Amino acid sequence: MTRMTSPRSVSMRVSASRGARRAGLALVFGAATLAAAGSVVATPEAGAGHVVLVELFTSQGCSSCPPADRLLSAIAGEDGSRVVPLAFHVDFWNSQGWTDPFSSREWTLRQVAYEKRLGLDQVYTPQAVVDGATQMVGSDAAQLRAAIQTAAAQPGAKLAISTKPSGSKVEVGVDVDLPETVRSQKLDVWVVVFETGLSTPVGRGENGGKTLQNDYVVRVLDRAGRTSKDGPAQSHYATSLRLAKEWNASRLGVAAFLQDPGSLAVRGSAARPLAAPGS
Repeated sequence: MTRMTSPRSVSMRVSASRGARRAGLALVFGAATLAAAGSVVATPEAGAGHVVLVELFTSQGCSSCPPADRLLSAIAGEDGSRVVPLAFHVDFWNSQGWTDPFSSREWTLRQVAYEKRLGLDQVYTPQAVVDGATQMVGSDAAQLRAAIQTAAAQPGAKLAISTKPSGSKVEVGVDVDLPETVRSQKLDVWVVVFETGLSTPVGRGENGGKTLQNDYVVRVLDRAGRTSKDGPAQSHYATSLRLAKEWNASRLGVAAFLQDPGSLAVRGSAARPLAAPGS
């Protein structure tokens, strides 16, 4: 586990916290489960508990992160229909000799929002956050698996995603089925495009000379809407997301999840490949 404690990183963390408040925590989530040899669809089974969202905050500039990256891929491969994995590459390692090509200031701000909500004193990598409520070192397999099991037993919504790729955009529809236990909350509906099967030769920094493999890398996220307090059990949301030409369409996935904008707890998620039969 690596914490950023230099004066530069501390000043970054303070300004990021202010930015997160200004943005109203308008960041966050999504992912689908695309294994290296194929694709897995993360959708709730009939009568099963809700699908769990696992967010990994990571960086190619952090020597402690590759084991956590591999664990995220392994957990998705073990039970991809029950877990939506997402890798948020933060940018505060970019001053340490290597600029992570997948990093974003947005993802750093998202991690800072969790730091504040979960009562931590600083951000660190690799960090895993399960359903927005529990955090641990991202390479701690036993603790991560236990947190997933606990989260899956909690009440949650069922989500179904439809996609319609068209050139440089994809139209995404999200059908939400809320149980009575969470219908009294207002929940943000987040949609994410992610990419898997990425390989990067790292030229400098703590991982210099290595070729890193990254899956479930968050490319873009968008808030498609917000559920109504004490609203209908079933509702539909739609959004259009832009796709960059350098992304490999065959390795893209779309994820959606519901998140309480106050507590940041996640109340259900789902994922699917970008394009598939029945899209």
